[in-house]
Order: sequence, then C-alpha cells, then structure tokens
Amino acid sequence: MMKRWLVLVFVLCCTITFAQERYKYVIVPKKFSFFGTGNDYNASLMTKSFFESEGFIVYFDTDNFPAELANNRCLAFYVNAIKQKNIFITKINFELIDCTNSVIYTSVQGTSREKDFLNAYNESIRIALMSMKGKLNFKREQKQQSEIFVAVESPSKSDVVPDPVKEESTKNTDNKQLFAIPTANGFKVVDEEPKKIMVLYNTSVKDVYIAEKGIITGVLVKKENSWFFEYYQNDQLISDKVAVKF
Repeated sequence: MMKRWLVLVFVLCCTITFAQERYKYVIVPKKFSFFGTGNDYNASLMTKSFFESEGFIVYFDTDNFPAELANNRCLAFYVNAIKQKNIFITKINFELIDCTNSVIYTSVQGTSREKDFLNAYNESIRIALMSMKGKLNFKREQKQQSEIFVAVESPSKSDVVPDPVKEESTKNTDNKQLFAIPTANGFKVVDEEPKKIMVLYNTSVKDVYIAEKGIITGVLVKKENSWFFEYYQNDQLISDKVAVKF
C-alpha cells in the first residue's frame, strides 16, 4: 500500500540560552497574601525600599508599568513573602520568582518572638530582607524561540475516513477594557470595579497562558497584537477576542 509522508511544523518555545543579563525590575505585592484585608504593618513598603536600596527599579503589582517592563515581564522578578504558621513565633521568608514561575532565590527565615504584631512583623521581615543584602547579583537568562519540524507518517487516501469539517468560531467579546494583575504563578484579569474575570497561569511559551474563566478552561493567546481566549464548546473551537492590558 502506497503511503506518503506529511511534515508538520510545530512552533515550540525551545529555551535556547544565548545571553544573560542582570534583572532590572522588581515587582512587590501591594499587600502580601497572609495579611488578607488587614493592616500590612508597612511590610510592602519596607520590602519595596529594601530592593530599591539594592539598585533595582521597584513597582507594586498595582502600579502602571513602563512600556519596557509591560512588554517583557522577564526583565523583572516577583517577590513572594511566606509566613509559617506558629502561635508563639512570627516566621517569614521571601521567595524571588522569575517570569517562568521558577524560584530563583529564597531568603533566610526571619523570626520574632515579639507579642506586638507591628514589632513582630517588622523584626521578622527585616531579618529576612537583610539576609539578601548584597547577594542579589544573579542574572536572568534571555531565551529565543526555535522551530521544531516533526515528520509523521500519514495513512493513504484509502485509509482516511473523512470527518465533518469543523470551523473555528471567532467572535468578539464586549469591548470592556480588562487589566492583568500579576500573581505568583501568572495573572488575575479584572475589570474596572475590579471584578475578577479570569485567572491566567504561566506556560513556557511566550504570550500563551492557561486560562480559567468560570467553569471554562482554555488558553489566552496573542495573535497579531490582539489577545484571544480560545476553548472548545461542543467539539467546536471558540476564539473570543479579549481587550486586556498587561
């Protein structure tokens, strides 16, 4: 039986390192997660000031980013503070996370036995921050994309059973402007209220995110300078245009 070979081209983001540069920016949460809606005891401001003293340009995650950072989040690392549960001792350490959601540095754990919350948080955070002083000269890796060509054997025409043609359905959502707020492993997309619209998770591919919108899971992908939320519904690919600002 005659067979033919079909060459499929998959454009994958193969991380081939060709240069290294020092991180330029740092993104600090406006309020660390373990504070909830309560007072953050100046923790975020203290953290921002520390990284500025180490020579970085620092923004809160609620700030408007400069174009350079907005177009390339890999120029920055994200600061995450972790509090260990303990009744008598306040324990806090910091993780520095890059744009691929990898932890690139972990601080010493700062501890305090102070009973007053303000003093306890200030002491433990200060110890954790100072443990990183002069040690943040690590570099980020720049990466480039490459194409992988995969040859697969296709059946002869006599073996092919035609499937119903399913076309991609593209539609525009409303033109409401949405905003992407950085999280530890991606972004939270909100409207102006702000009401959460969807949650994005980082992938290894540039401008492609795993996306969850309510009970629907798909991907958010950038095509021709526009963002599209793509998912399957009744075996049909749906592509919704989304006006989101990163």
